[in-house]
Amino acid sequence: MPKQSRWKQNRDPLFRGDMKDQISEPKATADSSLVRHILYLEGPGRETPYLSCSEVEEIAEKFAGKHGAVWKTHVKTAESLGVGHISKTELLVLLKGKGKGKAQWNSAFEVMQARRYVEQTCEHLLDFDDLPDAGAIAQKVFQKR
Repeated sequence: MPKQSRWKQNRDPLFRGDMKDQISEPKATADSSLVRHILYLEGPGRETPYLSCSEVEEIAEKFAGKHGAVWKTHVKTAESLGVGHISKTELLVLLKGKGKGKAQWNSAFEVMQARRYVEQTCEHLLDFDDLPDAGAIAQKVFQKR
């Protein structure tokens, strides 16, 4: 993994690897389990109120693949549109034991695995939970790099 300097919320961007022409649409009313989202349970096309981002641009490039694109945003931009931000630091606090809050889960092993993924990908989540018109807002949050 590329070396990353200390990420600063008010200064540094977040990156997302996604489709070439648009951002995947979050489903505001979907199950809000953090573990479910991070472990990608139910696979492609699953409904989720979250969009994963990374502090590291190279990680977003990996998720974009050959046919996708890297998108960029700042926490300030997302929050100005009513989108919540769950930082990597907050995720790591929630993902201990059997999880806390939205990270509660019946398997401590799966919580630990989700925590490892967050650490490996420098993951942050943008939270569209209960946000009306989440899909349209998601398109406004990001700019193509």
